[in-house]
Amino acid sequence: MTRPWMKSGALVVLAVASLTACSPKLPDGIDDTVLAESIGRQIGSGSTCVVIADAASGKLVWRGGGYVTCSRNLPTCDGVVTTAEKLLQANLGKPARFFSCDSGSAPGNMVGWAIGPVPTSAGKPARNLTYVAVMEGERALPGLEIKDRVEQAFEKAGF
Repeated sequence: MTRPWMKSGALVVLAVASLTACSPKLPDGIDDTVLAESIGRQIGSGSTCVVIADAASGKLVWRGGGYVTCSRNLPTCDGVVTTAEKLLQANLGKPARFFSCDSGSAPGNMVGWAIGPVPTSAGKPARNLTYVAVMEGERALPGLEIKDRVEQAFEKAGF
């Protein structure tokens, strides 16, 4: 005879296991908390989004920053309007680039993008990851500044 509380407990365990199996996961040796805090200190605001994916599989391994910025369609400064995750998928394994332009959302608002391979520090294993970092608003940093700051955050987190 199965006890009702055992049945519901098993369902909860199964549900949690399925959620964690599908959630993004950073490579071993990378501290999620340190990464989030470092990015928060370096370029963090409600207008920041950073996404990282495995360049070979395209699987998202980390997302940080403001939900609104991560899900918004923003201009890429070359006539295309897209989200951070879509731009990440389109640039997997490609060389680094960075750019900035008027976002068109309000007078004086800018958008800055940095895209490229997640750098590997000396003595660390290559992880074959690609990132996109974006900021939008009156205080958005230029793309080159975003690149420098986000890459410093990656190094602090163990990449």
